[in-house]
Amino acid sequence: MRTLLWLAGLLHAQEVLAGVFGSPAPCHDEESCKVRLSTLTSKLDELRDEMRGKHLTLQALEEIRGGILSGRRVELPSAQRQHLERGSPMISEVTFDARHRPVSTNVTRHFQWQRVIAPELQVRQHAFLHLKKSPGSKSASALLVLLDSESKLSIYSLENEPLLDRFDLGHEGKIIQLELSPTQENHFVVTVGEDNGIRVHNIKIIAKKQKTDVKDGEKEEEKEKEKKDKDVRTLNVTASLATQFTLSHGELEETRKLNVVLPIERGSQTFFIAGDSLGGVSVFFRNGTMRGRVRVTEDPGGVKGLIRAQGQQQVLFYSSHAFGFFSPSQVDLQYPPCTGWNSPLYDLAMEPGYSTGRVLLALQDGDVLVYATTRGKSKACDLALKFPHVSVLPFNLHSFRGHVMALATPLPDMEKKDEYVREIFFFNMAAMENGYGSAPSRAITLQASFKPKQPETLAMLGQPAAGPGGAGEKAKSQVAIRFKEEKGVELYDLTLRTPPPPKAAADSSSSNGWDMSSLLNWFPKVGVFGIALVGVIFWNIKKVSGQSSGSPGPEMDDFDEELFKEKLRERRANQADLDRRTMPIEIEVSNACTAWRSAKLYPSKDEDIGGSLPRTLARFHAQHKAGQRRHSSVCLLEGL
Repeated sequence: MRTLLWLAGLLHAQEVLAGVFGSPAPCHDEESCKVRLSTLTSKLDELRDEMRGKHLTLQALEEIRGGILSGRRVELPSAQRQHLERGSPMISEVTFDARHRPVSTNVTRHFQWQRVIAPELQVRQHAFLHLKKSPGSKSASALLVLLDSESKLSIYSLENEPLLDRFDLGHEGKIIQLELSPTQENHFVVTVGEDNGIRVHNIKIIAKKQKTDVKDGEKEEEKEKEKKDKDVRTLNVTASLATQFTLSHGELEETRKLNVVLPIERGSQTFFIAGDSLGGVSVFFRNGTMRGRVRVTEDPGGVKGLIRAQGQQQVLFYSSHAFGFFSPSQVDLQYPPCTGWNSPLYDLAMEPGYSTGRVLLALQDGDVLVYATTRGKSKACDLALKFPHVSVLPFNLHSFRGHVMALATPLPDMEKKDEYVREIFFFNMAAMENGYGSAPSRAITLQASFKPKQPETLAMLGQPAAGPGGAGEKAKSQVAIRFKEEKGVELYDLTLRTPPPPKAAADSSSSNGWDMSSLLNWFPKVGVFGIALVGVIFWNIKKVSGQSSGSPGPEMDDFDEELFKEKLRERRANQADLDRRTMPIEIEVSNACTAWRSAKLYPSKDEDIGGSLPRTLARFHAQHKAGQRRHSSVCLLEGL
């Protein structure tokens, strides 16, 4: 009966497989039937795996549908989320990475909206211009420099007061880059046009005190207010052309395009570093004269970006597959460029703190790599860390309070680029340095979404020190965000706690043995308390046993150290006084002893030895025997 049932089931499975995989070869003997059965079993296993995958896919899609209907984001495994996000941009908007879920998504808590700057302008580029602020002054610490769609320059205060309105920079075509002066001593604006033209405009800022006329009979409260506001100053901003120059063709009339320009200051001199599309880096003086040019990369597209490094002593350049350090003073590379990744490089930034010598690389596939450029005292190019992959969009990187602020930005040639949600991620460097465990990581401190608005670019003001307790720890930083298809720039106060520094790795010497710090860290606090308690108990037992031992003298607790020292000083003073009074007598005794020794060695027949002893010596000899006085004279100690 069981055999018939098994054959019936096999025939049914055969019919099913015949409909799915086609009719298998018939069996004529035992060997061919075994092969047929093995084929059917393997195809059933494949069908089971395929059905299981379809079931998991349907389950994930059902969770996503429930999240969309309920208005919440759904957690998906990292591999599933990355696979689905490549095909549908909406996945990034309705899902989280289950392994790297953000600690907070509360935008209003960390971004406090202030105002819109220049709401009538269609801004294309913007940056903060830092001002030199005197102590105790209430003047502004920075201004906002704006470049609109018509390539006109405007400067606004952070209170939305126009100080320079739509100044014509003189470029014939479109402006592709805007750079500001690196220091607060002198202010200028550098702009780069499509025609390889570089124009430098000096910005003159004059602060004047406000003068208000005080009328007779004014109230005391208004007078006090005017007294408090006497340090408030108004700013007068003017712009004037300082110099202009272009990137000339090479000796072979090469067609090269100017990609990026960076101003730096070395003492009292100002230089302009320019990177072109053929991989060359040029150095210009302030008046536009070229100091030199060197080719630093062979990658397609040439030099894509320049960043100040090591206090403007060096310039960090990067191309699509390399980065390195360029020396403006020597107009050359000091070390070979660093390479080693496949996806093209999109953006580059220094690690928060700027003292570790590590560089952050944002690749076009959404990965972020951390390279260490030093190993001890020598130069290196070591991959130190990789950020979690949470977006298929590349990032624009900024450093902020121990975090890396990353704005997801689609590439110009990306399909469905307008459908991707653009969010700002705050990566916690300390959490990533400490590693990941089985629990969800805390690598992403904040994931900020401003939908339906789409942020395009941002500028930071007041970046404090990276470590805890640094300058500006409690000060509010500000960020200016330009949104897509929105006029003006929106100003926010940004508040975010500085994370604790990562745990320092143990030295190689202490890793092989125990040191005091590691022992104290390992030993529990309860054990330390127990040892202290046992010591106190033993001390009390010893104290009680000492009191009950019964010595005839005074108790140790009643011993007065100061009284003992006083008695000792009195005894020494009395002894010194006695020595001063007995010194002449000692001399007399010494003379008498000398005379007595002579009489003892050479005595007369009719004379007794004792009779020859002087009376002084006899008197002291009697006192010595009676115990009333002791002398150091030899003749008395001999027992006369």
